[in-house]
Amino acid sequence: MMVSVKKSVIFLTIILLLVSFVSSVTTVQVQEQKPEEKGWFSKYFGFLKSPLFWGVLILIIIIFLLILGLIFLIGKLLKYFKERSDIYVRLKSDRIKLSKIQKRYSSTHYWKVHKNTPIRLVKKTPDGKAFFTEPLGFYRGDYTTQEGNIIISLNLKSKKKYFLFPITDVLIIPDRKEINIEQSRKEGKKENKVVVENLPRAKDLIQFNPNEILIFAESLSYVGKFLTLVIRTKDDKIMDLSLPIFQSLKEVVMNDYLYEQTNEFVVLSKQAMNLNPNIRSIIKTGDSQNVDIPTGEDKR
Repeated sequence: MMVSVKKSVIFLTIILLLVSFVSSVTTVQVQEQKPEEKGWFSKYFGFLKSPLFWGVLILIIIIFLLILGLIFLIGKLLKYFKERSDIYVRLKSDRIKLSKIQKRYSSTHYWKVHKNTPIRLVKKTPDGKAFFTEPLGFYRGDYTTQEGNIIISLNLKSKKKYFLFPITDVLIIPDRKEINIEQSRKEGKKENKVVVENLPRAKDLIQFNPNEILIFAESLSYVGKFLTLVIRTKDDKIMDLSLPIFQSLKEVVMNDYLYEQTNEFVVLSKQAMNLNPNIRSIIKTGDSQNVDIPTGEDKR
């Protein structure tokens, strides 16, 4: 009897221990997470969040900027060498710089050149009536040169380099009553002298107004790298001003070229004399012979 009681006590003790152990254990239920549904942007443009994408993009931008800088530098070098080899290119560049420095109107717009002062032509109809054209170009600067020409730098409408960069041209308007054109033979002797008289003055061809510039001409024409006017005379004849413009530019080029060549010749001659030891010794010897050396004796 006592044995059965002990067994029942032990059995109950074991059951209580098991119950307390099971109750102390917490069961953690793991909830299954549903996969997030990706949106339209994440589905098609999720690569924009990738660091690799942004690294490649920054590298491409740096390479593109370096290429642009290299192209700009090469363009500047080509322009420099072209100006050194072609006197007319340098003359045009100088005219543009001087006209922008001495401009009378504001011309601060580079990309949107149409915001600058417009330049229009005033033409005549067959019955003698005048009418204004649409703007042919936009003002960048002007001044009067020493040879008697009025220089206007302008951006012609829709004329751009690489369809992007505006190109600045130079319009030359003569302001002389007459011009002398000397013709010479091959051996260099003067053959005859042609005098072009009754040239229209600049005050009759151009009018500077507060909001626009009017040019009384039929059209614009190129003479080399410069623009000139094609006008209609009082007797209803078409006159091209290319000849007087070309002659005046020729005089400027010849004078500047001869002066520059003479100046360079003097500089090179001095450098050659300084580098030649024989010439230097001759110069020193000649200088020492012309110097009076005191001997301490009075020969009087």
